[in-house]
Amino acid sequence: MNNGKRRVLAGCLIGLMCFGTTGCGVLSNRDSVYMNYADGLGEDLQYNSELYGLNTSNMLPGADPGAIYVSREEDEEWGGYYYIYLTGSSNEGGHSLKGDFYKENQIVQTAAQCFRSKDLYQWEQCGALDDGFCLQVVEEDWCNTRFWAPEVIRNPQDGKYYMYFSASAKEEMGVEGISSSENPFDRFYLGVAVSDTPAGPFTVLYDTDEATGKRIPTINFKVGQGLEFNWSAIDVSPFFDDNGDLYLYFNKHVGDHYNDMMGIWGMKMKSMTEPDYATVSCLAVAGKETVSNVPGDMEHIQPGGDYYDPSESGINEGPFMLKHEGKYYLTYSSNGCEHISYSVHQAVSDDPLSGFRKLSMEEGNPVLDGSAYGYMNGTAHHAIVKNGDEMWIIYHQHNSIVGFSEGWERSISADRVNFVTNGAGEQVLTANGPSKILQWLPESVSGYRNLAPTAKIKVSNGEGEEYLTDQVLPFYTVTDQSALTIDRGDLTITMKWEKPVSVSSVMVYNSDDLYSAFSKITRMRFTLAEQPEWASKDYTYAVIEDVKVSERYWDEEANRYITCAPAVAEFDPVMITELQITIDEADRLISSSKTGEKATALKLSEIVVLGGEHEK
Repeated sequence: MNNGKRRVLAGCLIGLMCFGTTGCGVLSNRDSVYMNYADGLGEDLQYNSELYGLNTSNMLPGADPGAIYVSREEDEEWGGYYYIYLTGSSNEGGHSLKGDFYKENQIVQTAAQCFRSKDLYQWEQCGALDDGFCLQVVEEDWCNTRFWAPEVIRNPQDGKYYMYFSASAKEEMGVEGISSSENPFDRFYLGVAVSDTPAGPFTVLYDTDEATGKRIPTINFKVGQGLEFNWSAIDVSPFFDDNGDLYLYFNKHVGDHYNDMMGIWGMKMKSMTEPDYATVSCLAVAGKETVSNVPGDMEHIQPGGDYYDPSESGINEGPFMLKHEGKYYLTYSSNGCEHISYSVHQAVSDDPLSGFRKLSMEEGNPVLDGSAYGYMNGTAHHAIVKNGDEMWIIYHQHNSIVGFSEGWERSISADRVNFVTNGAGEQVLTANGPSKILQWLPESVSGYRNLAPTAKIKVSNGEGEEYLTDQVLPFYTVTDQSALTIDRGDLTITMKWEKPVSVSSVMVYNSDDLYSAFSKITRMRFTLAEQPEWASKDYTYAVIEDVKVSERYWDEEANRYITCAPAVAEFDPVMITELQITIDEADRLISSSKTGEKATALKLSEIVVLGGEHEK
């Protein structure tokens, strides 16, 4: 990263257009001038963080991210940032509580490290407590270990921030209805905490046991449902419906009891802290397409037919709810966090607490899964954040591509997620990832708009030009055909704008398949609307040639370019009315270095034209 500053790449000049003998020159027809450019990535994967983002391993260590975007309209002081909250506490990893503040306030532990970011790729620690933690736990609180998967939501009614988390209660609390099991998993409860700011400190909320006066969890399924044993739950996720109703989604964790109820559940809330236990419903279980139960019954479920997807097995956990055009999208993690194919899936319903059906691969599953590609694994436990018209999925990945046999380290990544129409005409979610390629930043963050969707496009060859500007990269079966595809011959794409536009970068995303990829863009030709400051005369065209897909995208072990790797040209702004992008047939990627065989098809996933910088 370069901390948001423009920089000079080796061999490329940023902030200077040159002519003559220094890498730029006048073309033979004298109406055109070569334009120097940067290819997006430096030797050490440096990039211009004003324009792009890049998921890189170990960028931000952590697991189970809960995420929220806070706008300036919602919170003048704390708005304009994405916030994430991570599993863990100060009792883990060698942290310690320092200073009189903790002693004076009887704080014995802190949990949930909090980070914030303007762009989803460069994170700064911002939790109000030492080492970036934001949840404070005092001696009298009921929770003491395994602070997992915190999520935060802002209540528009009171402007406060509410954190929902799972933790193990203290052993031998001596309170009726609170488990005294030696198994900490059987002492899992869902907790609620509150703060005036998204960075905390969050204070644990609680009920008080009348008999002992001790603090107890506000959510207790054993007591609320009149069960014989504790019903352990984790991975709680809040969701506000359009009408303001609040729902919580969570999953049954393994414990001493009710293990046949493992799956994803949901319930409506009477307030930010009080559940409506009569609404508790099972929404998804592993290996079944659907599931149902009588609302309020946490001891019996009725699974539907078998569900088969090679990237789902064993466990459904880490739920997150999203609503779109009247439909409810339950996204969840499958396979367990230690599995290399830990991945995000979706089930869809017309109701927030019933009728969810998992989609097939052709219909839209998985939403996010790196195991098929081999360069990012364990890509799940996620949250989806929306900022304007753009949505992003934030998730953790394994630092090792072989799984936890080399350690439990995980780090945070982010990619765009979009709604697309599947073959059945249904709107479904799909992610542009997991990616290890340059992505263009949200417009509200960078100030640079993707101008490609505003252009009229004409192609000289092939079918599917409408997919060039849909902002979707075809990582999955449901979007496999979402690309411009041609068989033989050269390709020229012409993009025209009704009015002049200022352009600073062009990104052309490659195929998802090695055998239909290009090695470089042969030529980009810009029709100039006005003379650039650097030009010695009034040229008609500016030209860039041989825009190669960076060698830094080459996966040596797999002998292929990383999926959808882009060719990138970044340059000083120019005002243009037209852009022509040409790929000669000779510039398709060589699919076999031994035979020299060329790819027999060409697929382009997406074109992004960044420009129109405005005040940030």
